[in-house]
Amino acid sequence: MANELLRLGVALMAGLLIGIDRERAEQRKAREIYGGVRTFPLIALSGCVPMLVLDTAGPWVIVVAFAGIAAITAIAYWRGSRDGHVGATTEVAGIATFLVGMLAGSGRLFIAGAAGLVVATLLVAKPRLEAISRAMKPAEVTAVLKLAVISGIILPILPNHGIGPWNALNPREIWLIVVLVTGLSFVGFVAGRLLGEERGLTVTGLLGGLASSTAVTVAMAERSKESAQVAAPAAAAAVLASSVMAVRMAIFAGVVNREILPRLAPVCGVMALSGLVSAWLIARVRHRKAHAPLRNPFSLGQALIFAVIYALILLAVRVTQQWLSSGAMFATATLGGVADVDAVTIAFAQLDPGSAGWRIPAAAISLAAVINTLTKLGIAWARGSPAFRRPVAASLGVMALVGAAAGMTVFVLG
Repeated sequence: MANELLRLGVALMAGLLIGIDRERAEQRKAREIYGGVRTFPLIALSGCVPMLVLDTAGPWVIVVAFAGIAAITAIAYWRGSRDGHVGATTEVAGIATFLVGMLAGSGRLFIAGAAGLVVATLLVAKPRLEAISRAMKPAEVTAVLKLAVISGIILPILPNHGIGPWNALNPREIWLIVVLVTGLSFVGFVAGRLLGEERGLTVTGLLGGLASSTAVTVAMAERSKESAQVAAPAAAAAVLASSVMAVRMAIFAGVVNREILPRLAPVCGVMALSGLVSAWLIARVRHRKAHAPLRNPFSLGQALIFAVIYALILLAVRVTQQWLSSGAMFATATLGGVADVDAVTIAFAQLDPGSAGWRIPAAAISLAAVINTLTKLGIAWARGSPAFRRPVAASLGVMALVGAAAGMTVFVLG
């Protein structure tokens, strides 16, 4: 009895959430629509109750219930279209609510609750979703499709076992890292669209750091040449992106293997803190407001390059682990830090530390972070305006220095 009541409760709550939004929609449109705060809970219960009596009443009760809801929905849509209202969102939401009720009635409570929340969220978020859709350019729509392809089509069909020397390369795991990085980049882009472009260069640095702090440094260096007023906020954005990089490294390492975090977190923490303080100090310089449009950071070509780099670094790590000393591991981290610090972080976090513990892998990741920071320092100095290169070089130099000191402490003290 308690289980059946729980199923009814989940269906009722899901229908209520959806119905509340539809009731508000009716008020916004100043006209009657298909259903509201009472109708949708009833639709959910209409899907749930037949599932509860399925064993005794048979499947026909489900067919009859669905046919009834479908007929009412069709009539409501026909009446609305006759009056010139061609939208079908509420009617489709009604069918979805019935199916959510069926899920709850079958005992799949978590899935039913999640589905109900998704339906309600999509309905509530209509204004922002429409704003994003209208603001997206054709190239950005194509990027969404590419992201869907690499995550929803390519990922499931890749082999989920080791191949190559020492079975070191798992195609699905490698591609999953690509999906993680590109997905995080796209999330940053969408967040930028929701916040608006008026946040300017600071938001560009913050969100761009989720994808590539190196790319942000290059973009800000070029932007600093436009005028002296842009140099200070561009410099702050570049340093902020490097701070985000340090946080990103800790997150990636923790997702892959949280046991390395006690050794790596102090290094990433001092680098991020140093960068944040420097960015704040740079941003205090008086300047006119400058706006930088956020561009979609997703690129299928970049994703493929990242997959190749990650696979090569993973092979190099396995070679050093099998044949060479720990010193060669630092050489791999140095080279990898110039190319892509995320690949180095994830590859070394996957290592089996053995009896030596996480001292050497954490120190190697720290070295990659320092090298990557120095690489961006060189980019800023070579490509930025004088007003840009001085604060960025000083800030990134301090970040590299404190990161190296923390990394050496981790290596020595273990």
